[in-house]
Order: sequence, then C-alpha cells, then structure tokens
Amino acid sequence: MSAEQDPIEFTREHWADQDQPGAEYFAAMGALMRTHQLMINELDRELKAHNLSRTAFLLMATLLISREHTRPLGQLSRHLLVHPTTITLVVDQLAARELVHRRPHPTDRRTVLATLTEEGLRAVTKAAESLAAARFGLTSVNEPLARRLSAVLGEVRTKMDDAP
Repeated sequence: MSAEQDPIEFTREHWADQDQPGAEYFAAMGALMRTHQLMINELDRELKAHNLSRTAFLLMATLLISREHTRPLGQLSRHLLVHPTTITLVVDQLAARELVHRRPHPTDRRTVLATLTEEGLRAVTKAAESLAAARFGLTSVNEPLARRLSAVLGEVRTKMDDAP
C-alpha cells in the first residue's frame, strides 16, 4: 500500500481480488469502523479534561435534553444501546461525584430515575462546549458534510430498523 492510498480502498480492492464476498459491504464496514475510531479518540481526548467517559457524557447529555433532566435507568440503557449494568455503574459513579441524583420513581417502585444535578448541568454543558469546539470528533469536517453524513447514516439506520 502506498502512502497516498486510502487504506479502505486498498482493503476493498484486495478483498475483491481474493474473490472474497461482499467487497463493497466490507469496505463500508471498514470505513465506518475507522471513522468511529478516529471520532472516539478525539472525543476521549476532549472528555479526559472534564474527567468524563464517553458513556458518562452521553448519559448526562441524554438527561440534559430530557424533560426535567430525568430519565429511568432502563430508558437510558435502551436509548444509549448500553447494557443496564453499565448504566447502573455509570449512574453510581456520577452520583458519587454529585453530578447525577438517583432516586426511586414516585409511582413505580421497580423503576429508578437518574436526574442531572445543577453541578451535573454545569459539567455536561462545559464538556459539550469543548466537544462542539472539536466538532464532536469530526475534526476538519465542515457543517454541510456533517449534515450529509447524518442524512446518509439516517438512511442506513432506517434500513437497519433503527430509525423510522
């Protein structure tokens, strides 16, 4: 592979040359995975300065945009596509830092709610400002391209039954 050649195109070509199945899908998977890795590396770098993990930030961001900054832990798990045990662990860690308050649901004893505290609101807002300055990991990507990317991935997610 030459220094100028895209590693995804190199892989696609060689996959097809080896008569392996689904070269275009293999390349699309590789492109998504590489992009994801580049993004999370940048997100993690930015979030480290705020002493937050990606899951903690996404959980707090979900609470930020939720009514009354509150959600049941089960909803957080489903929304973030994270195992319930992980949500419980992250909520406990954030509660220990007084960024999230954990309390029982007022009418359903089986449900536990997580609520963003005032300190949590300040922390997630500050982290979001840092991430926005870093274009949420999409460094060097302009807004029109980000919009196109969201649209294309929206189409893919619809085909995969993740979006209406």
